[in-house]
Amino acid sequence: MHRPWLSAIGGAVGPEMVGMERLRDCVRRGVTVVAEESAVGHSLESLVAVAVTHKWAPMDAVGALENRVEEAYETLAPYAEELVVLATCNRFEVYALAPDPRFLVKVEEFLGPYASYARVLRGEEAARHLFRVASGLESAILGENEILGQVSRAYEYAREHGYAYKYMSLLFHYAIKTGKLVRGKTMISYGNVGAPGAAVHAAEKIIGSYNGRTVLVVGAGEAGSIVARLVRQRAPRARILIANRTVEKAVKLAEEVRGEAFGLDALPELLPRSDVVFAAVTVEEPLLRREMLERMRPGSLVVDISNPPAVETPVPSHLGYIGLQGLERVIQETLERRRREVPKAERIVEEQLGLFAKAWRRRAADEAIATMMEYARIVSREELEELASRLRGAGVDGASTIVEKLAQDFAESLIKKLYRPLIVYAHRAAVEGEPGQLDNLVESFRRELEKRVTRHPKRDRPSGRPEKCPPD
Repeated sequence: MHRPWLSAIGGAVGPEMVGMERLRDCVRRGVTVVAEESAVGHSLESLVAVAVTHKWAPMDAVGALENRVEEAYETLAPYAEELVVLATCNRFEVYALAPDPRFLVKVEEFLGPYASYARVLRGEEAARHLFRVASGLESAILGENEILGQVSRAYEYAREHGYAYKYMSLLFHYAIKTGKLVRGKTMISYGNVGAPGAAVHAAEKIIGSYNGRTVLVVGAGEAGSIVARLVRQRAPRARILIANRTVEKAVKLAEEVRGEAFGLDALPELLPRSDVVFAAVTVEEPLLRREMLERMRPGSLVVDISNPPAVETPVPSHLGYIGLQGLERVIQETLERRRREVPKAERIVEEQLGLFAKAWRRRAADEAIATMMEYARIVSREELEELASRLRGAGVDGASTIVEKLAQDFAESLIKKLYRPLIVYAHRAAVEGEPGQLDNLVESFRRELEKRVTRHPKRDRPSGRPEKCPPD
């Protein structure tokens, strides 16, 4: 079957396939299935992202995938060395390191009818996309803050369950760092673009600080709760009154925001005491009648975010009034302010992307250095064993333990000093984007290492490397 969406990977779906029976045996034995790797760790091109997002997929497609995170890990983890799944109401994205040649085929099978909406990104483009996501640049509401926490939680889940290690740690560390920098150095998250947040912001611009004011919130549902929390966050000394049809809900919200709870029947006595009134209720006809508003103090403000409206208009002339239409203008002004910050945010993303790419290459170089150091230590151990044998042959058995310890310390120090120029060279070659020069050198060390491991398989087997399940 032709898979045009898979072709974006640039040849990642290779012709070499592992038989399903062999694969099942590998998975059953808990052996890591890995792709072919270069001599110098993993290049950045080993990073692959598959994304289904609100920007190019219908929301029902994204919604159908949102709650399949655990299934995604179980299905795809055997085909990647590291894996992180990011699932929200607006996106379903999989980030994988060094995927097996069958990885994208398995992704397509997992996505099923929604595979046609997937886009595949590789290397720097995959990292750039994640950095933009964490920065709020790819959100349905530009600059929203919730996505940064979602990115962080997605990584923590993968790490705690053993799916993410040092490379995904590096990727998500820089992504989260970038998201924080963008929000700290730009106004990409300026203001509030939801009706409750915009209402609190707009009212504050008219009346000034909420501190020392009496704020009446009519409605303890989602919108009213957001209003009450935002007011309390901004004004520790504000007096907050919560009026709701169900008094129990009013009590619960009032306890959360350190306010006072009432039923709707108390509105006639609460309105004259209030400096600001927020109406956030679902009603078929206006709840706050004109005759009730007449009793409010001059200069008080009424804000209605209910749909249909809960406030009878026009309000008395001695009161200020903001309705949904007025809030829409505030929201659009806020979004325009955020849009002007996009170029600045994108520059930060590119700066951090450059730093991340260098850090990734340094990490890959560290793996190469570990191979060279492993070889040096094996050679050193062999020579020390030979030295100990000769010392015992020379009749210095009593001093052999001390001599061996001194010799071991000397050998370790010598290795580090002799290898210092090579380590500096390895880091420089990797960071400057010349891993090919290092590949040949490291491959030579690996060949020598394998020879010695073959001679002493139990003693010299390098530690910390997963057993591979290669193609038949």
